[in-house]
Amino acid sequence: MDPTSIGLAVTLGGGFSLGVWYIFSRPDVSVSMRQGMTAEGLQYADDTPSFGNAKQEIDRKLAIVERRRRRQQALQERIAVDDADRYARDAAAQSQARAEQERLAIAEQARLAALEEARLKAEKLQQVQDQEVESLRRENEEIRLAAEREARRQADFLAAEEARLAEIAASQRESVEASEANSGAIKELKARLSREGAKSSDVQVSLMWNNYNDLDLHIVCPSGERIHGGNKISKCGGELDVDANVRAETRKPVENVFWPEGTAPSGQFQVYVHYYKKQKKRRSKDPTKFQVIVSSEGSDREYSAELSAGDPIMHVCSFSVSSSAEREQNKRELESQIEALSTKFQAADTDGSDQLSIEELAEAIGVTIEEATSLHRQADADGDGSVSLSEFLSSYKPKAGAPKHGPPSSVPSAPDLDSLIDE
Repeated sequence: MDPTSIGLAVTLGGGFSLGVWYIFSRPDVSVSMRQGMTAEGLQYADDTPSFGNAKQEIDRKLAIVERRRRRQQALQERIAVDDADRYARDAAAQSQARAEQERLAIAEQARLAALEEARLKAEKLQQVQDQEVESLRRENEEIRLAAEREARRQADFLAAEEARLAEIAASQRESVEASEANSGAIKELKARLSREGAKSSDVQVSLMWNNYNDLDLHIVCPSGERIHGGNKISKCGGELDVDANVRAETRKPVENVFWPEGTAPSGQFQVYVHYYKKQKKRRSKDPTKFQVIVSSEGSDREYSAELSAGDPIMHVCSFSVSSSAEREQNKRELESQIEALSTKFQAADTDGSDQLSIEELAEAIGVTIEEATSLHRQADADGDGSVSLSEFLSSYKPKAGAPKHGPPSSVPSAPDLDSLIDE
């Protein structure tokens, strides 16, 4: 109980005690002490209000005091409830504030943790990227070093291969016999070409051999294009019109490459022979001897050699073709020489037989008897001991503007056979 209530109770108790004492101490008050007597029976002698009225007044005042006390108590209770509510609200607010602070702290911790995790991931990713870059750099370095090693190896291999091919070319040059095509070879060639329906021209290369094995003729044009069984019609105008013994067809095969009259490009041509396949028909034996006859600008040149199965492709010869203007000039020179020779021939034919003896031939062309004997024997195609103008002109080789032939000197190395085998 608070001090106000205590003071009020003491005051009321003191006042009540003082009133009772005053009632009993007055001389004009008689009190009946009979059992059961109530306070309402007390009366003053002068008929003033009795003690019962005072009690009622006191009760009334006590009731007022009680009401006030209860109001005060209710007020205090309401205040206490309000205080409790306020306290509860404050506590709830504080709790909510603490919870919010904790939530914010947790969120901040989560944010910091996420940032840290992101940083660690970024560092890890950067490490992975750095490792990948380093690995790529090492791979590139290894590839570069490997390429350098391979380049050195290829250079060494090419050097060795060039040396080997040079040895092969030197050996081939020694094994190829070159000479002016004799009448027998020309006659045999014409027979085989006629049998196969082959064409002839001012620039023509033919290959002959005498068994069932499969040899292939290869011509490398000035442009670098190759004419062979896999490229029979070339862009430079040349054509392989006969490709023999693909299926072991004849013991007297021939292969032929020609350019239509006057269409052969100017420049240097390379002639190769490739032993493509050894046929089993009639047990064809090795080595296989062959002849290559090159006809260019009125001159025929014969090359003889031999190959066996497994030998590398052989470079047989090279020849040059003049330009159109040069060929026209050579043609005019040749016609002039033939005309002059015909005049000398007629002048030397003293007996008018249209036949020249050795002495007449020596006088006509201005050579010695020994040289005239050789030329006479070479021109005497029918063997009758005399030479007509047509026989001599058929065997005559012009000197001015003659095309250049010969065994290989400074010629390219033999080509790779892989593509040739496929073809």
